Amino acid sequence: MATIKEIKELALHAARGTAPANYSNENVNVALREEMKNLASSVNEFMRNRYDIYDIIISTADEVVPNKVISALGMFADIQQVGQGEKAMFRTSLGKARAKKFITRVGLSGVYETFRLDKGIFEVSADAVGGAATIDFERFLDGAEDMADVMDVITEGLSDAIFGQVQRALKAAVSAAARPSANLVSKNTFVPADMLKLINIARAYSSSAVIFAPPEFVAAMGPDAIIPVGTYGTSYPAVGVYHPQDIDAIHNTGYINLFRGTPIVQIPQSFTDIDNTYTEIDPQLAYVLPAGKEKVVKVVLEGATQIHDFTNRDNSMEIHAYKKMGCAILTHYNWCIYQNTGITQTYQG
Repeated sequence: MATIKEIKELALHAARGTAPANYSNENVNVALREEMKNLASSVNEFMRNRYDIYDIIISTADEVVPNKVISALGMFADIQQVGQGEKAMFRTSLGKARAKKFITRVGLSGVYETFRLDKGIFEVSADAVGGAATIDFERFLDGAEDMADVMDVITEGLSDAIFGQVQRALKAAVSAAARPSANLVSKNTFVPADMLKLINIARAYSSSAVIFAPPEFVAAMGPDAIIPVGTYGTSYPAVGVYHPQDIDAIHNTGYINLFRGTPIVQIPQSFTDIDNTYTEIDPQLAYVLPAGKEKVVKVVLEGATQIHDFTNRDNSMEIHAYKKMGCAILTHYNWCIYQNTGITQTYQG
């Protein structure tokens, strides 16, 4: 049986998709699952080893979650990692656009507050966001579930919670009185020309832009027509010509990943109820953000992941993990929102 240090190393390699000497990537995952099973081969073994198990999960989450957030949001977000109790300070240039700059960030009780930015530096505070997993010991003993699955659920849940916080902060900034009307398009369908207008607004403040949207919105965009239907009139109407890469992307993944040179970053979607009725992320909204120069989104990740557990009446156990994070949205004039009201609304926010 491997030591806890060795299991931690296996877990980190599995999370990164790498392998130590004498292992293949596939062998790493198999070895990790076997070692985690050994630590929880029975209820008593799990109870005896659970703090070591949690330590492995924490080490993995603290490696995976920040890297996943940076990979997904880094194009348009400044992300700071600070120690427990440390302040995250972000610097911004004021310049000639000073009068236009506002901050939207979370306040007490989760209320988002908007105020004018009058200094070149500001603090983003952090609050707890979390994920949870339930262990059914009967399924555990039958081999239907294992601790590696629990670890995956928790790290995925923490990442999704952070993406959700960013989306909620962006949505809260939509209603700010300072927002120019030209920065919002609301229609019951997707109109490529309208999206291009929003992209051009964001590009005016940076060298490039990025579309930040949930999968439902991206699916409704469809392939972008190079030659629209009916281009040549009624006598010789074009049936629509689309870029082969769009067709390939939809064939392979179900979604396009580029719109007229602008990358599309998908916000991971999930549900707030066990019936899969209400989405975590508003499916109607896409955000067009400037990339490069000064980034619109500010994210702080504070301290280590924390874990606690409790036992249910049916003897199943819930493992709850949380990480402190904060989010602020800078300026309202250089990023845009497209609302497609034709997408079925199942969001409660």
